Amino acid sequence: MKIVVGLIAIAIAFIVFPIVLDGIATVLLDANIADYTGLEAVVSVTPLLVWVGLIFTGGLLTFQGVKGSSGGRKGKRSLR
Repeated sequence: MKIVVGLIAIAIAFIVFPIVLDGIATVLLDANIADYTGLEAVVSVTPLLVWVGLIFTGGLLTFQGVKGSSGGRKGKRSLR
């Protein structure tokens, strides 16, 4: 199940990223952006944070799903 959720998260990242970039472009094109201290720097970094967060989450979930489906008890001996 984690594999499917991870792949869905990666697909959502590809779908959401252009929307985020469009919103960021709208904010950066505002003539009054200089009135807010540090807003331009924060807004410029936001797409990177969104992209890395979604891809990392999707990759981690996919990895955990693959690792979990490969059999859980390798290397452990039973006491029988």
